[in-house]
Parts: sequence; structure tokens; C-alpha cells
Amino acid sequence: MKRKASSSTGEEAEINVSPLIDMVFILLIFFIVATSFVNEVGISSNHKDTANSSTEISPLSFELPGSGQVTRNGTPIELRQIAPVVRTASAKSKPSVLVKISPGARAGLATQVMDQALLGGAKAVKFAPLPK
Repeated sequence: MKRKASSSTGEEAEINVSPLIDMVFILLIFFIVATSFVNEVGISSNHKDTANSSTEISPLSFELPGSGQVTRNGTPIELRQIAPVVRTASAKSKPSVLVKISPGARAGLATQVMDQALLGGAKAVKFAPLPK
């Protein structure tokens, strides 16, 4: 049994999209009303004004040359002496510690210096390359 395809003569099917457009606008209005807009706060600076540098306290600095010995202001010190040095400097406020590392210094030694400074009460420990 063969069926012949029936062809509609002259009439094309149309899709009425006006209810769809109405529904899209209703959803758009709903989501705009239901959304809470968050005002994001920009990055705020916690740094003091650089024009008044008299109140800034310079950080304690330790040097790690390639020889494997810790120095402070050019004099060698032991690891166990770092915490007391930081502790005596923190009488007024917690000091920052700057560890200057030269190329060839041991990474483990830098970590030990950081640990001792934190044990002494340092508020922050930063690493910097030792100037040549």
C-alpha cells in the first residue's frame, strides 16, 4: 500500500510568537526585580601616607649569603639568636622582618630564618634578593 504525500495547497503554517515575546519580557522583568545588586568595594590601601615617613619603622633585616651563614648588619648570628632579636625589637609593636637572600643560599635555611622570626613575634616576613 502506497500512500501519496498530501500537499496543502496555498496554506502555510505560521507560528504565533507574540505570547512567547510576552513571556520573555515578563521573565526579564521578574529577574531584574528579583536580583540584588551588590556594590563591590574597590581595593583600599592600608598603607600610611608616604609623605610622612618619620613614623615608619624600618624592618629588621637578616642576610643569607651563599656561605650558608645568617648575618645581621654584617655580623654572623646563629639561628637560635633570631627569635630573641625579633622579640626585643617588638617591645613597642610587632616588627616586620626582611630576609635578604643571595643566589646560591639554601632554601631550607631561609625557611628556618622565617620560622625563627615568626616565633619571635614578627608580624610579617618578606624575602628579597641580596644586592650584588
